[in-house]
Amino acid sequence: MPCRSHAGEHDHIETWGSVQSQNIVRHPDVDEFHFIQQRNTLRLGLQWDVVSDGGRDGFDVPPVRAARLRLAYRGVYDSIYSYAPIFRERDLRGRKPGRAAERDLRDFSRRARAALAFESQLREAYVDVTASSFPIRVRVGRQQIVWGEADLFRMLDRANPLDTSWHSVEEIPPPSFGWDDLRIPLWMLRGWLELGRVGPLLEGRGELYWNPGDWRPAKTAFLPQPWGIRLPNPLTNREDGAFVAPFSGIHRLARSTLFRQGDYSRTPWDNSQVGVQLSGTVAGGLRTSVYYFHQRWAGDDGTPSAVLRGIADTPRGRERTQDLIRHGSLPVEYIAPYVHTVGLSGSRYAAAIETTLRLETVYDFGLPIFNRDKATTFAPLLPGLSRRDYWKGMLAFDRPLTLSFVNDDGVVFLTGQWFVHHIIHNKDSLVGPLDLPTAGARSRPFCGSPRDRPCPDPNGNGSFRDDVRSWESLITVAAFTSYRGGAVLPVVGVVLDPINSYSMHVFWNVGFLVGSGVSVDLTQRYFVSAQADVQKGPFNPWLFGTMRGRSETAIRLTYRF
Repeated sequence: MPCRSHAGEHDHIETWGSVQSQNIVRHPDVDEFHFIQQRNTLRLGLQWDVVSDGGRDGFDVPPVRAARLRLAYRGVYDSIYSYAPIFRERDLRGRKPGRAAERDLRDFSRRARAALAFESQLREAYVDVTASSFPIRVRVGRQQIVWGEADLFRMLDRANPLDTSWHSVEEIPPPSFGWDDLRIPLWMLRGWLELGRVGPLLEGRGELYWNPGDWRPAKTAFLPQPWGIRLPNPLTNREDGAFVAPFSGIHRLARSTLFRQGDYSRTPWDNSQVGVQLSGTVAGGLRTSVYYFHQRWAGDDGTPSAVLRGIADTPRGRERTQDLIRHGSLPVEYIAPYVHTVGLSGSRYAAAIETTLRLETVYDFGLPIFNRDKATTFAPLLPGLSRRDYWKGMLAFDRPLTLSFVNDDGVVFLTGQWFVHHIIHNKDSLVGPLDLPTAGARSRPFCGSPRDRPCPDPNGNGSFRDDVRSWESLITVAAFTSYRGGAVLPVVGVVLDPINSYSMHVFWNVGFLVGSGVSVDLTQRYFVSAQADVQKGPFNPWLFGTMRGRSETAIRLTYRF
């Protein structure tokens, strides 16, 4: 809730902020619960119209019609890490925490927990400048870029990677802060050019962003963090971490850092990302946009892509592997390759059915995917890689309904989305990034080449991998309304994965405005799966099936000033 200064010469300055406390209880069963979050968040913001309306409210800079400085800060303290909680949940392989895992948790140092508990981050710091003589606007600084028509799902919204350690992707339903809290802000240059009419395109506009070296991959956490991937850290955990056994004494990946940086430098010439959008309105009121991206692959949209690359199993590769091990490097490399992506989005209000229709689609070229037919020197744990194109699409609708049995005083808004993934030229040998010892019926042992070579441990970890499905689908439906003039805001929805054992994410939220700037939100999230065991079945790219046992209740208190 912005507060505008009323001191005459400072009318062009706005400040705002909020203080928020969110408490989350996880309940794997009716007789079991764990506190997994007690997050206290301070948000502060400032917006200064340095030049506005030709200089009447700010400085007079003739070439500039408007210039705005915007700053936004977020400080966080999550007290859950102050008393070293123990979360006894099974990992994706179905294993309960053993003694080694409990030692990992006890060894979770005070410094490590403090680093997770506290955050002090400048979320926005940019200058927006609009030229007076040209239809150009430029934004320079730390920012988020939001493109596309989809909610909850990321296809065109890919300029900023996600921080999934914050709360996985569970900052829904509204009125949570949504993706804004999960995106990692980056230093970028963004520009708009008003084009007017271009052929059949009305109100045409071009948009471009350039990230000169500040890009980083999605941030990921592991057990025992409460919202980490349901695996102990694959490098450092005491049970089967690569740095513990069988490669004791090795303390780094070859030339890269897992989920942080690949074999490249964070410089404009080695790590630049570019995105272009051309948008406008065509006949019939269809608002449409076309896109092009050239940037490193963050791997945070549900695609079962590979993030690790081994060394080819050749005489020279085996020699190089032994040399890396002797020098203290794991013969595995974290990768974030450049990919080309083209996309299309559109929206149109259909008056005949009183519904807004939306679509979004992208085509990714050459994503890395594991291929069990290609052996590495780290087999059977790590297969080789192939490159495959991916097509992804979304159809959606938004419609207001008059339902007197729900709300006599207002309308109910209904929204739904249907997402589809398709891998081009799929092969049975293409597999997901996880190796599960008891995966679904279609999975087979992988023991290197030739494929009929006997497995040294047919029941052990690393012997089985999930096949990647050619088609994946996801459906979301949500409804919301308001009561008492907007003082009560209920939301209910479901996310359904009909392909992978009908995994579901069911949620509801009720928001209460209890006073000036004060609100309370009560949220319930359920994770439901028809499968009997969390590690069964082909790989679920959105991981809803792996969320069994992570149902939660949350209460959030917010004061905005």
